[in-house]
Amino acid sequence: MIRRVLIVDDDQGLRTVLAAALSDEGFAVSQAGDGLAGARAFESDGADLVILDILMPEMDGLEVCRRIRRKSAVPIVLLSSRGDEVDRVTGLETGADDYVTKPFSTRELVARIRAIERRLAAAPAAAAGAAPAAAPALAGALGGEVVEVGPLRLDPARFEAKWRGKAVVLTRSEFQILGALARHRGTVLARERLLDLARGDDAVVTDRTVDTFVKRLRKKIRDVDDAFDEIETVFGVGYRYRD
Repeated sequence: MIRRVLIVDDDQGLRTVLAAALSDEGFAVSQAGDGLAGARAFESDGADLVILDILMPEMDGLEVCRRIRRKSAVPIVLLSSRGDEVDRVTGLETGADDYVTKPFSTRELVARIRAIERRLAAAPAAAAGAAPAAAPALAGALGGEVVEVGPLRLDPARFEAKWRGKAVVLTRSEFQILGALARHRGTVLARERLLDLARGDDAVVTDRTVDTFVKRLRKKIRDVDDAFDEIETVFGVGYRYRD
């Protein structure tokens, strides 16, 4: 359940409008006026969801996103006045869960937050005391089952991914895509299916989004083991985890 939202944007007027709209929806809202202040606010107080502008003084939103991702899988929504695909892909590669281009309506942003909330709520509840406070529930791909395939171990209740016993820090979307591929090892999963698992039906995504997630997955596991090559690309179709 998303209860606390952190808004990080150097536009005070926009922060005020967003804070009022989110407060009306029942969220507790905190604010920061630049990237460095936002990073510090998250480190000290945390949040259940972070809204980040990309272009900010002191520290840009992409760097704030990177800092948060080193420690947490909390949902992150990026805001930007630039709407080209390069910006969207860069944001997703950095670890964001969604992307909204300015100008936008507060109704659209609230709808996206509610969509994220529904996906979190749809997952089975983690075992009591098993999941760390910052770990989101996981929907769809794994249920509550621990998945072990060769050196890979995924524990949804604890939101833990390990390769050869070493921890791999993943976002929720990366975790679900890896889980789906591993659970259906040997079977080609189409990009459309992986998009549904990663983002939900009500998010705006493209085929390149899945390519971005898989690229990030490979890099993160290769940081632990540079020989990792379990995820195969099936050109024109999707991806397969080696059987």
